[in-house]
Amino acid sequence: MPNIAIDPARCKHCNACVEDCPAEVFTFEKKGSAPGVVRADHCIVCGHCVALCMHGAIEHSDFPLGTVLPINREILPGPDALMELLRARRSARVFQKKPVPRDLLEKIIEAARLAPTAHNDQGTQYIVVQDSAELKQIVDMTGAFLGQTAKALRNPVKRKLFGLLDPNGVKSAWGMVGSFESVAQAVLDGNDMVLRGAPCVLFFHADPAITKPDQSAQLAVQNATLMCEALGLASFYTGFVVAACACGVRFPSLAGMPPGHRIYGGMAIGYPKFGYNQWPDRKPAQTQWV
Repeated sequence: MPNIAIDPARCKHCNACVEDCPAEVFTFEKKGSAPGVVRADHCIVCGHCVALCMHGAIEHSDFPLGTVLPINREILPGPDALMELLRARRSARVFQKKPVPRDLLEKIIEAARLAPTAHNDQGTQYIVVQDSAELKQIVDMTGAFLGQTAKALRNPVKRKLFGLLDPNGVKSAWGMVGSFESVAQAVLDGNDMVLRGAPCVLFFHADPAITKPDQSAQLAVQNATLMCEALGLASFYTGFVVAACACGVRFPSLAGMPPGHRIYGGMAIGYPKFGYNQWPDRKPAQTQWV
């Protein structure tokens, strides 16, 4: 349980912390006095209170001096700039043959860790793979997994059995069986259709016991892809690799992952070989207004 206190000498009695706290840690005492701290054990360590109080009246053990920093609103993108970044982001799959510097990868991970997480668990962790031998193992093992999966799906008996366990999953996989076979054969022929020659893979993993680990990881992935775009890097979601992990494939490069953790996301990252100066429009949003 965090230690939370309000300095009455600094408090301006605005009661914003009382109104804003999602866990109702604070309570209104009386007009002209500082709020009370009544449910510190319910605190989810979201930081809303210390971010909100401009007078530094709230002392929180999880946010010691120097960890609550001002926002520079002068450099925040406007809606037009943000929309243009979203339009510009593409899942590029042709990379230059040069490594991504560590400082850029650290910026990508920093962007990812700032994503919201379910119940503020902040449980998403990261593994960066850049070693060429390890990357080749990921490609080869994923290709083998796709080939074995396609073979099993082609077997009517096995497909029916799988369908009893996961009808929607099998239906989706059956629709991609041709792609599985093409990628698997390409890998056997020495053509990397898994990572497309990317010099780096970023994995997102977490303990499945935390709240919504999958959804939290996907939010982190989205943050990371936008930072890649802002840094002039290319990326794409490694769906086949993540699927292989979900089905029990164990890449040697993930040996250091904490016991019990699962892979919930993956990105191939590198410098793009080509630039995109136009954006093809997408289908209109299907929206219901109530």
